[in-house]
Amino acid sequence: MLSRKLLISLLFLSFIFSQNSMSGYGFGSYADNSDAASVGVSNELLPSFKSDVSLSNPSTWHNLLFSYLNTSVDVQNAVFQSSNSTNFSLSSAKLVIPWKQKMSFGVAFEPYLSREVTINDTTLTSFTFNDEEILYSRLNSSSGGPSKGQLSFGYKLNDLDSIGTSLNIIFGSSRNTRNLIIDNENHLLQSRDYFSGTMIDLFYSTNRVNVRDKPIFLSIAYSLPIRGINVENDSYQAFLDLNDNNYHDVNDFPNVGQALFPLTQNFKDELKINSFIIAADYELKTRRHLQVELLNWNDTGKHNLDSSLYGGFIKNKNKLSVSFIKFAQPFTRDPFNFKASLFFQNYGVKNLENVNEVGLGLGVGYNFGITGNQIDFGYKFANRSGLHVVGDETIHMFNIGISIGDLWFVKRREI
Repeated sequence: MLSRKLLISLLFLSFIFSQNSMSGYGFGSYADNSDAASVGVSNELLPSFKSDVSLSNPSTWHNLLFSYLNTSVDVQNAVFQSSNSTNFSLSSAKLVIPWKQKMSFGVAFEPYLSREVTINDTTLTSFTFNDEEILYSRLNSSSGGPSKGQLSFGYKLNDLDSIGTSLNIIFGSSRNTRNLIIDNENHLLQSRDYFSGTMIDLFYSTNRVNVRDKPIFLSIAYSLPIRGINVENDSYQAFLDLNDNNYHDVNDFPNVGQALFPLTQNFKDELKINSFIIAADYELKTRRHLQVELLNWNDTGKHNLDSSLYGGFIKNKNKLSVSFIKFAQPFTRDPFNFKASLFFQNYGVKNLENVNEVGLGLGVGYNFGITGNQIDFGYKFANRSGLHVVGDETIHMFNIGISIGDLWFVKRREI
C-alpha cells in the first residue's frame, strides 16, 4: 500500500497517460467494447453487426449465413487538466463460423486489461545529506497487461431460444518501473507480473416476449471464474541506469551480470471477476431498433499484491446504455448501418472515491460484397469525474473494424 505521505505528495504530480487514467487502478482498465461494430451502440449483447447478430454474443451467431474474420483497432485520446495523450492498439481479432444456421463456433484474441500509465513529479524535491542539499524527482510507470484467448460455441434450441458459451484463457504480463531521479541519474526498481486464469461466459437469448405483436429480443449473459486469475510477481534488484535506456544491461551499476536473481512471489486469486448483463432490443420500425442494456461487474479477488500506482483497485461497476440503430438492407442501395447511444457508468474503487462516467457513442457500418463484408467505424466520447488526483478526464476513442465473409467451413449453396 502506498504510504499516506506519498499519497498526499501525489497531489502535486502531473500525469502522462499512454491510454487513460483508469489504467492506474489495480491491474489496469477494462475495455467495454472489443469490436468496432458495438462501439456505436455502447453494448455487448444486442445486434450491432447484422440485424440479428452481435459479434460479442455467441447465442446470435447461428443467424449468420457466412463465416466472418473480424479485426478491429482503436485510437484513444485522453484529455485532462492541461495534458493529453494518444494511444493506438488492437481491439480484437475474431473468427466466427456458423453451421447450418443451427450451431456456431468462434475463436478470438483481445486485450483484457491495460496498464499503460506513467506518473511523474512536476517539480524537484530536496533533502539534506551531510550538509549537502540533494534534489530528486520520481517517475512511476506501468505497461502491458493480461490478454485473453477465447473459444466460443452457440446453439439454436428452437425458433425462439438460443444459448452460447465462451471459454476465456487469461495470459500475458505487465511491467512496473519506479524511478528515483537524483541529480539527473535514474535509480530504477522494476518488477513484472505474469497472469494466468480461466473464465467462462454463459449466454441466453430469446424472442418469446411480444409487444404490439412485435417480439422483443432479450439476452442475458453471466461471466464467472473457473479459476481465479493468479499473478506471479518477479521483483528485480534496484540499479543505476547509467545509459538512460530504462533497461538493466552491462553498462549499468551493478551491471546485469552482477545483479541478484529476482525475488519471485505467487499470488492466488488476485482477481476473481464476475459480471451479469441483461439487454433488450425492440424494432420500432422496419430495420430501426431501440436497445437498452444493464451491466453489473464485480471483482472479489484478494489483491494482496500492491502494484497499483494509485493504491486502489476497481471493485465493482454498473453501466446503463440506451441506443438507437438503423440497419442496412443487404443487396440494395441502402448498405449503411447508423448507430447512436448514451451510456452512464459508475465505478466503485477500493480505498478511493467512486468514479462516475457519462458518454456518447456513434457508429456507421458499410456493407459490401455478395458475402456481406462490412467496414465499421465507431466513435466514443466519455467524461469521467471523481478520478484520483486528476479530477475530471475526457476520453475520445475512434475504432475501425473490417469483417470479411466467405464460405469457409460452410456448406456450399447457391447464392
